[in-house]
Amino acid sequence: CRKDCIMTAGVGRSACEHWRLLLSCAASTGNGEQGKPFPLTESDRVDQAYRENGFNIYVSDRISLNRSLPDIRHENCKQRLYAEKLPNTSIIIPFHNEGWSSLLRTVHSVLNRSPPQLIAEVILVDDFSDKEHLKVALEEYMKRMPKVRILRTKKREGLIRTRLLGAAAAKGEVITFLDSHCEANVNWLPPLLDRISQNRKTIVCPMIDVIDHDNFGYDTQAGDAMRGAFDWEMYYKRIPIPAELQKNDPSEPFESPVMAGGLFAVDRKWFWELGGYDTGLEIWGGEQYEISFKVWMCGGRMEDIPCSRVGHIYRKYVPYKVPGGINTLRHSAFRFFFTSVSPKEFFFFFFFSHTAKPVL
Repeated sequence: CRKDCIMTAGVGRSACEHWRLLLSCAASTGNGEQGKPFPLTESDRVDQAYRENGFNIYVSDRISLNRSLPDIRHENCKQRLYAEKLPNTSIIIPFHNEGWSSLLRTVHSVLNRSPPQLIAEVILVDDFSDKEHLKVALEEYMKRMPKVRILRTKKREGLIRTRLLGAAAAKGEVITFLDSHCEANVNWLPPLLDRISQNRKTIVCPMIDVIDHDNFGYDTQAGDAMRGAFDWEMYYKRIPIPAELQKNDPSEPFESPVMAGGLFAVDRKWFWELGGYDTGLEIWGGEQYEISFKVWMCGGRMEDIPCSRVGHIYRKYVPYKVPGGINTLRHSAFRFFFTSVSPKEFFFFFFFSHTAKPVL
């Protein structure tokens, strides 16, 4: 999407829309524009295209860093009003050996589709990447974006501790965590910040849309608005909203027991009052349940926000080695559970879950 498509509206008791720019974006054409699938050939599907990133980097490299996306929000979202004064936010994006174009497209989408006065900073946190394009080249590229700064770990820390490094450095009133292969959609930020401005103990999550790992087509998840849950093996699941809890207005925020984990916003001081993340969690796995349990047990609430939409590439596979492999990820999930519930509840869970292993 061209430079003139940058979203600059977003304050006042208004719908936070800029229709001239939306129409301009809607007219964009080209590879991947409007979130349309890239037409693949057999040569585009070679294994090497996926090997380093878990998604087709050849296709990603042939799509604009500022590509347009379809506005797939419910029509009621375009009429919703938000507070005149919203808190600003630090956007924290951790990454490890991320593809060049997918990382830059994430940053561009955030800056292009966010009211600039609401972005305090964008913090890229490099978890000990060894790819050359993520060193000097990235530093040079980001010099043109004064709100972006780069932090780097001194050894492989994993997602949780990398996020904590970014959160500790954040200056915004709110911290917003995103993955490094996302695309923020139209007017995604004000709906999140508005809910936090009403109740600082609310953690809010955007609706997570799917960016296809093959052709980069953009679409909703199956079922769209659903609540978060997990099964006996601690795998995250999406479940339908019970009929008695469904809203008359589909654009209304709704409560969710647990988050997916990768994309959410939280009042910065409230995040630290909750204790942040458990630093004993390794790489990733379980951190979304830890935050979810904490917020509900400490008098807060968790909501999904239908009028905030962010696309996410669900990788074909994890392209990097996890120290300790799957056992490390299961360790984190069960460590969370063991430290969050009573011994009686943990025994009940252990008895019913055939995959449970000692974690401490």
